[in-house]
Amino acid sequence: MNLTFLIVEDEPITSRFIREIIEDQGFEVAGTAKSADEARSLLARHRIDIVIMDINIQGSTDGIQLVRGLSEYNLAVIYISAYSDPQTLQEAAGTHPYGFVVKPFRETDLIAVLLMVVSRVRKEREGIDKSQRQEQFSECRLDEEACRLYWRSQIIELSKNETGALKLFLNKPDSPITMEELRHAVWGDKSIGDSAIRELINRLRNKAEILSIENIYGTGYILRR
Repeated sequence: MNLTFLIVEDEPITSRFIREIIEDQGFEVAGTAKSADEARSLLARHRIDIVIMDINIQGSTDGIQLVRGLSEYNLAVIYISAYSDPQTLQEAAGTHPYGFVVKPFRETDLIAVLLMVVSRVRKEREGIDKSQRQEQFSECRLDEEACRLYWRSQIIELSKNETGALKLFLNKPDSPITMEELRHAVWGDKSIGDSAIRELINRLRNKAEILSIENIYGTGYILRR
């Protein structure tokens, strides 16, 4: 899962330093902002996952106030600040940040926080994606006689071979399906090459995009719930 950062920092040297650290770790930076207005503009134009937020930024809105108004974006926030007094920490904690780095900081300090936050965000997002896939999966119904897949209000027309393959996948979700299993389930004892199986799977993927059929190198395929 690729994650994208936004840096909100009004000191150019510090902003550039943070950007270099993030990009050196292989992550993308959508942009840098010096004020709340610039940050909101970037958030409106890019998908942002993690924000590096300085507390003392340009303008009348500080970093903590800005974060309070960004709840709809579902952002992971890492504060950086030269202020670590109890009042500042308490106000920052009220916005439920993922991390806090005190200025001046070393490169290794920021990297450690970055990697921990990235790991947490990925785990959370993967959990949400899995839950959504399971919900979609539970709403699918295969009509073998009519060769149709029903999902919510959609009716997906299938061929006989596509129906046979999908039946096998639906009966064994989250389990590897070998090429030989697919060959036998769909064509019986007929001699069918692997290219025909690959074409069949590609047609299924195009027709039933709600289902996640993944390749397993050297084995076959798997339907993820």
